[in-house]
Amino acid sequence: MSSSSESYNTVDIYRVEVNHPFLCRDQLVSKLREAWKPNNPNCRFYNYANSMISNDNCNFFQWLDLALPKHYNDTLWNIKLRINDLLVRNDQFIKLHKKVEKHKLLRNVEKELAEARIQELFIEIQSMKKMLKKVVLILWDALLGD
Repeated sequence: MSSSSESYNTVDIYRVEVNHPFLCRDQLVSKLREAWKPNNPNCRFYNYANSMISNDNCNFFQWLDLALPKHYNDTLWNIKLRINDLLVRNDQFIKLHKKVEKHKLLRNVEKELAEARIQELFIEIQSMKKMLKKVVLILWDALLGD
């Protein structure tokens, strides 16, 4: 009998926490951000704190996380896309569920209105029956009295 051994490729991923702010021109410039692009998903980096809103010419940039092999980047990116797809589907489900609940509520309101109208008509019919009996009695009396 031959024995087979399984081997797995593993990569230990360490996150380095750097709490020291970076300075540029004696001003705090670093802001921790997270990249979500196909070539570097879930990679954290520091850059100029106002770089997304300012035209300042500070070009400070430093990666915090180590680069991952392409296979891992692809896997992370595909997971991110799948999560986004599931979030969109979840939002669609919630909207549809709300529509269904609203429709059920409207149907219940319509049912209650219909039941109320039926009750009104029943009362009206009972009243008309009483009136009809009175008219029949009056006509009967008129015929017999002649």
